[in-house]
Amino acid sequence: SLPWLRLLRQPTLVMAGTDDPLVPTINARILARLVPDARLVTIDDGRLFLVTSAPESARIVAEFLQ
Repeated sequence: SLPWLRLLRQPTLVMAGTDDPLVPTINARILARLVPDARLVTIDDGRLFLVTSAPESARIVAEFLQ
């Protein structure tokens, strides 16, 4: 699906944990670079940052949606 990412026209938030042992942060950087108007946010946490850093994650999502 990489060739199709450039066709996305809606603002996109890409979030990634910097200490994810399964998916390297570079994957999020590539995704954010390929999607126009994408915003990349890395969180100093692991794979489950949405749970383990829930307040910070929620704040980032809420700011993005405003």
